[in-house]
Amino acid sequence: MTACGKIRNIFVCFLLLPCFAFGQKAVPDSPYTLVNPFVGTAADGNTFPAATLPFGMMQWGPDTRSDGWYHYGDKTMRGFSLTHISGAGCPMYADVPILPWLGEVTTNPSSSDIYTLAFSHSREEAHPGYYAVESENGIKTELTVSQRAGIARIAYPAGATRTLLILAGSSATVDNPKRKSDSATVEIRGTDTVAGTVHSGGFCESDTNYTVYFVLKFDQPIAVTGSWDDQLHPGAKRANGHKSGAWVTFNKSEKPLMVKAGISFVSVENAQANLGKEIPDYDFDRVRQAAILRWTLALDTIQTDGGSAEQRALFYTGLYHMLLSPNLFSDTNGDYTGFDGRVRRLKVGEAQYANFSDWDIYRNVVQLHALLFPHSSTQMMQSLVRDAEQSGWLPRWPAANDTTYVMGGDSSAILLSEAYSFGTHGFDARSALKYVVKGATSFEKGPHGGYERPFLDEYLEKGYVSLNDGANEAAASHSMEYYSADFAGSQLAAALGDKQAADRLFHSSQNWRRLFDQDSGFIRPRQKDGSFLSPWDPDHLAPHHTNWDKDDQMGFEEGSAWQYTFMLPFDYAGLFHQMGGLQVVIPKLDKFFEKVSGWGLPNYTVANEPDFCAAYAYNWAGVPWKTQQVIDRIQRETFFNRPDGLPGNDDLGATSGVYLWNALGMYPVIPGVGGVALGTPMFPRALIRLGDGRSIEVLAKGKGIFVQRITLNRRGIRSPWLPLKAFNAHHNILIFELGEQPNKEWGAQPGDAPPSFDEVQ
Repeated sequence: MTACGKIRNIFVCFLLLPCFAFGQKAVPDSPYTLVNPFVGTAADGNTFPAATLPFGMMQWGPDTRSDGWYHYGDKTMRGFSLTHISGAGCPMYADVPILPWLGEVTTNPSSSDIYTLAFSHSREEAHPGYYAVESENGIKTELTVSQRAGIARIAYPAGATRTLLILAGSSATVDNPKRKSDSATVEIRGTDTVAGTVHSGGFCESDTNYTVYFVLKFDQPIAVTGSWDDQLHPGAKRANGHKSGAWVTFNKSEKPLMVKAGISFVSVENAQANLGKEIPDYDFDRVRQAAILRWTLALDTIQTDGGSAEQRALFYTGLYHMLLSPNLFSDTNGDYTGFDGRVRRLKVGEAQYANFSDWDIYRNVVQLHALLFPHSSTQMMQSLVRDAEQSGWLPRWPAANDTTYVMGGDSSAILLSEAYSFGTHGFDARSALKYVVKGATSFEKGPHGGYERPFLDEYLEKGYVSLNDGANEAAASHSMEYYSADFAGSQLAAALGDKQAADRLFHSSQNWRRLFDQDSGFIRPRQKDGSFLSPWDPDHLAPHHTNWDKDDQMGFEEGSAWQYTFMLPFDYAGLFHQMGGLQVVIPKLDKFFEKVSGWGLPNYTVANEPDFCAAYAYNWAGVPWKTQQVIDRIQRETFFNRPDGLPGNDDLGATSGVYLWNALGMYPVIPGVGGVALGTPMFPRALIRLGDGRSIEVLAKGKGIFVQRITLNRRGIRSPWLPLKAFNAHHNILIFELGEQPNKEWGAQPGDAPPSFDEVQ
């Protein structure tokens, strides 16, 4: 038995990868081989097929457009950039595109559109940690990576002039008029090295910045050099400025060109050190096999039996997507650049992470990380604490070492609370709570003159955020997110024994009633004078609608009253009481779920984060069989194993998370509460290996999708809810007995309902 075979915590095995033989191949029909990185690369998925590792710093892969996205329907690519972000709704990163080229460079690449490679999918391949394509002109490019570095094997046609363009100043947002100050430097050093820096940012039009440093090394000497800024400079070895870059040409040879790349967010020296430590030679196959092993360990944390080929591919592709972010941000020596711009060094065993799509991933991703990878989860949460200590505030949607303020709410507070409730206790939770409370109570400005909670003064005074004469068209959704953040924060405070903070935050979370309109039975925006928005119809867009997307109602960000009303999972009992009881609630839910995809009113859409938990609302209404029915529809009607197979932006794995959790027969519904609502499992068997050494085996027996009976460790379960503490055995066996017709008695009694946290009751 290898050293890794003796260790229960699978993350520790990641640190001991050299104990594996590098000749190992991926097993056919294993989780690794089932992943399809092209899922989500068409339509609105915004995923990428780049080579990367779980939570890796580098994502080396193709871009088909200047904004850094890879669109499956495109026929040409602009290069292979070193960094990407998966499934986000706005462009970012795509730094240092590298383009193999045949022949000489005769025009300025920054102002010419001829420098692209035509390709077809018949000569393209992608797997976790590996990407390859042969362009129409015969150049074959293969990419694989370590955590902070990568290696390319580029085979040019025999007798060709072998050129490589380094488009250092062509990151994803470089064409944004607001980013004209973005710049790059590039320098050709000696006969085998190119190094430089890239300054970019501006995610979702935010006033944010980052600097990434890179080093490229070649296994063959450079024969010809050149660079460009606003002009072409043949023979030059340096360039700097907006859209600057360089090219290198190598002597003709039938031997593939090997290119190594290292990156850092600290310095060129650190990028070179990262590269030297992680990929010391030019053994491409060795690096690729290490990537296979790393992904195999990560994906094997959940093992499934049965199911169709489509279901298995979607499940493991979803798990893959959920492990792409947050991303490692510290170097091999522990250096990282903090939120105050200072370079710091971590202790051995610590890591800094970046890119938290908090508004998205608090709903289902952070919980999975906590369960499967507690060490990584600990470092991720401690990263947020460090960010707060350096900037004074918890960051909202942090990208690199900056806060973007993208999306409403106060979602980092929920991330920290969720991780803690799902077992991640190794971070400084008391410091985290201090900043959670500060964000919920302080009106001061943070980085870039922004606010962690816009309109907080009004929220604390009135219990809600008003439309403010049209200045805040997302007022109601801001309020709803604040209620969730306050509730989650109260749970963290209670767990840490801070009763004063727990009571204060919990009381604030109960103010959702102040936005509830008894006449319509919905959350309804209020105007500055306290009156409800009028005229108003929850089934239609308000006539006041001005700037928002055509499917967003006035008062709501990316959604409507229907969607945000049911985004109240911590107090469904209170909500249902306010609505008029279950005789009103169930028909309203039925109407909501007439559709499960596609934007529009008044229906649910699986592509919208506020809707993610809503399918489980039936569990609180005494009809869990309807939850089981809806989940089955979502799986069958909205996810497909093809490039356009995601129903919307994947948002750093959050949309994929809907499929994955539903397939396991459970979902983390209540923010800040360690437990799962139960649905209906997709596979006859799934084995979940938790990072603390325990396991959960989920068995589905019988035909059909409807729960007849559930047992956990031979004990009958009446409630469609399980607290995490119920999985208290070393090996837990959760059995769903299924049938083709609903069992309308199971989970139907008032005492069977999952918990609700209602101050009134």
